[in-house]
Amino acid sequence: MRAQLLKSEVVQEWAEKNPRLWWAFEELDEDDDLNDAVLAGIVNERVSQGVITRLVRFADGLEAKERAETAGTMRPPPAVGERRSVTISVTRMTKVNWDRDKKFRVDFTTDHGWSGYFDTKNPKIVSTISKSNTVTVVGEIERHLYDFLVVLGGRVRIV
Repeated sequence: MRAQLLKSEVVQEWAEKNPRLWWAFEELDEDDDLNDAVLAGIVNERVSQGVITRLVRFADGLEAKERAETAGTMRPPPAVGERRSVTISVTRMTKVNWDRDKKFRVDFTTDHGWSGYFDTKNPKIVSTISKSNTVTVVGEIERHLYDFLVVLGGRVRIV
């Protein structure tokens, strides 16, 4: 069934229109819930913005990982619960509004091939990032999304 869906006209058309996202989709594990969400959205011709954002984040992470592997700078991300400073390159900063709590979600990559995101309400961080997309931050690794994608938290601050 899945193989038939992947060969369907609507899926092939989406793949041609979105080559970078299709590449990332093909790199996902078959049992990954993002894989199912993307495929269902394509087939129904309604891929949600949340699913696209997660797939873009995955693609950014894959590209950063490949660049680091080519450059020989690849290092695994810190362990969950570890707090350390890291220089990041911001790939995207978006305003999010959850539970009437306005925050900014900051997606980033590192020169070491791992990447991730964090949420902040801190105006100093937002201001600094809007002036320069490369900053050094300190944050705690809350969880690993994949072996090269993390979520930073625990009062992220700029060094």
